[in-house]
Amino acid sequence: MFLKRNLPHTAFISFLLLMLIASLVPASAAQNRPWYAERLEKLGFYIFEPAFQYQDFKVTTLSGETKSRSSLKGKVILLNFWATWCPPCKQEIPTIEKLHNTMKGQNFEVFAVSVGETPDTVKKFVAQQKMTYPVYLDPQNLLSRTYASQGIPTTYLIDKNGMFIAALIGAYDYANPELVAILSELAKK
Repeated sequence: MFLKRNLPHTAFISFLLLMLIASLVPASAAQNRPWYAERLEKLGFYIFEPAFQYQDFKVTTLSGETKSRSSLKGKVILLNFWATWCPPCKQEIPTIEKLHNTMKGQNFEVFAVSVGETPDTVKKFVAQQKMTYPVYLDPQNLLSRTYASQGIPTTYLIDKNGMFIAALIGAYDYANPELVAILSELAKK
């Protein structure tokens, strides 16, 4: 055995103990990852390590008012970029609605941004779909160039400090009980 012959006996024992301890420590703890990282990865999310803050932006509400993303600091945000013509977006809307209703009363908010569409088109669609969560407008695709350049739907999870912690591209079941549990924990912390 190479190590035994070339290391003093106590150094060899110390080396073996260190290797044993390292093998018992989960990889997430060894890398000092956030508590949610492994759980969100199992659900298909990409984890930003480290989490980061990104420039604030303003959007228009369906009623014509202006709202900034930073106005929601202190809440966990599901930032979703979508369009009325997008089949995967349509597929996930009922699950976002269910998540919105499940998380009512918690430090959580859906921030859904329709990209590249007129206010009238989005208003009609929201009424037809009976969407009750907040929907905002990016009619000139100014935000989608930065936030949804890989396609829509694109969704980000932002923590209560305004840090982008995870992202997902494509349709997803946001009513997934494990995701709801993670978001509830984030909202309480």
